[in-house]
Amino acid sequence: MDLSEKRRHPRKDVFTAAMLVLGDEGYLSEVWDLSAGGARLGKPKRWPNPAPDQVRVFFMLDQDTVIGVAARVVRTAFDHLGVMFVEGQEQRIQALMYEARFLEGDNG
Repeated sequence: MDLSEKRRHPRKDVFTAAMLVLGDEGYLSEVWDLSAGGARLGKPKRWPNPAPDQVRVFFMLDQDTVIGVAARVVRTAFDHLGVMFVEGQEQRIQALMYEARFLEGDNG
């Protein structure tokens, strides 16, 4: 673990597909890193401006494992989004972190 890491939840570098859902619209993305508190995702090309406050993120870990988590958009950058998971879904987040153990970070 990096001693300079000051985050409450340590991040894990991963690379997998994700879909961000806003109402009836879906936006394909990829996961760059993940923690029990949130994730950094690639910014979809058609991402709305201004960014929505809340989204549902479906982490597509493999063909049979898709886990949806409610999240708040806390950062919008040129090429990525930062989301913080909404409280009250600890079991889903725990399942997500368990499944993410099998992913390898490839985003270099």
